[in-house]
Amino acid sequence: MSTLTELPEPAQRYLLELKHELSFEQKYADNICLEISEHFYEAVECSHDTPEKAALRVTQRFGSPQNLAAEFAVVLITRKLRNTLFINLGIIIAIVFAVFTCLTNHHGGPAVITAALSGCVTWAGLLAIHRNQLEGVRLYHWLCTPMIACQTTSCALLLALLWNIFSSPNSSLYYHSFESAAVVILAARMLHLKLRSRSMCALWKKTAQH
Repeated sequence: MSTLTELPEPAQRYLLELKHELSFEQKYADNICLEISEHFYEAVECSHDTPEKAALRVTQRFGSPQNLAAEFAVVLITRKLRNTLFINLGIIIAIVFAVFTCLTNHHGGPAVITAALSGCVTWAGLLAIHRNQLEGVRLYHWLCTPMIACQTTSCALLLALLWNIFSSPNSSLYYHSFESAAVVILAARMLHLKLRSRSMCALWKKTAQH
């Protein structure tokens, strides 16, 4: 079997529902469905029952597509939080480097300090998730604090960069170019994370109603 269309009808229906629930991140949904399909292929090939019965046993093992999608959604958001944290950290390091090399005379003050502190909170939250190996509904509830802290970090950095753009015209042209690019990246990342986290929360609310 080489294509999803060769799977039994229960398996195809399950994968279509799973893909629909994760449609807010299409590439991720495709990868997850491909991974889950391997379990169906293995069950069908190794079972002495009919392909339909073998596929139904797999669906029972995984649970409803909504619940499985919700679990994968929190894993996705955790990865996005970690990636956003690294982006924010890179921008903070660039600001500090610019101050010490005199590319700018404006260090961001309280905004950068706030960003650094909230970044530490985000990192601590993600570290706790990793150490405690949280998953499923426990991971969903734990994500609240690092999510807020991460968005606070991005917002503080955004404000610091915007303030410097308009209040420090004597800064280096290279630094102003960096600031403009960083502002776009931060704004886009904040919006992206907000929309994806909203989709994740909607998915968990849907599973709670069933």
